[in-house]
Amino acid sequence: MTRTRTLCLAALFAGLAANPSAGQISVGVKAGASLSDLVFAGIEINDRELRQGLVVGTALTLPVSGRLGLQLEGSFAQRGATLTFIQLGDVGYALDYVQLSVLGRASLPLGGSGSSLFLLAGPVIAWETSCEATVTLVLPGTTETATCDDERLNTPSKPVDFGVAGGAGVQLALAEAMHLSLDLLYTHGVRSIYAGELDRTTHNRATSVQAGLVFPMGR
Repeated sequence: MTRTRTLCLAALFAGLAANPSAGQISVGVKAGASLSDLVFAGIEINDRELRQGLVVGTALTLPVSGRLGLQLEGSFAQRGATLTFIQLGDVGYALDYVQLSVLGRASLPLGGSGSSLFLLAGPVIAWETSCEATVTLVLPGTTETATCDDERLNTPSKPVDFGVAGGAGVQLALAEAMHLSLDLLYTHGVRSIYAGELDRTTHNRATSVQAGLVFPMGR
């Protein structure tokens, strides 16, 4: 039994070592779509419409140990939602962010083709580049659009957001020096972005699907 376990472990490590991309640095570009929401506490919401947005960025993957690595991402992401408040009306938020993510990455090779499955998880910090609010009041039935910091709307937002992200994906070898990456990522804001004086909180939530090209560096 001990000999069998030893042979199995040896075969496992040999398989991990056989895939040259495991210990390679790689760079990539990616783009996709997101579906985002804003979660409010302290005020009753009657209905909501999620915002469909754009996500585009670059990624640098660094090997750490075996199948473990770090994926550093810089991206532009659109967030927001349209919310219906009882006896008030609709408030639509359109927020844009520049994000930096530091994601732990665990990979599982798919045969000897250089392709792999991977899991991602880690913190995200986002800097707001713009925030626009559109308020439609039930009475007197008017609609007004302005920046979130406009005092007339009372919808101020914090310039920096913090969150955690997690997801999974697949990387497919198109050629020796170029791979195709597909991933699904969920981002959960942990800091309230509402900066006003009312007793309420607002948190970002988003699910994104992205595709991109990855270029391994060296052998």
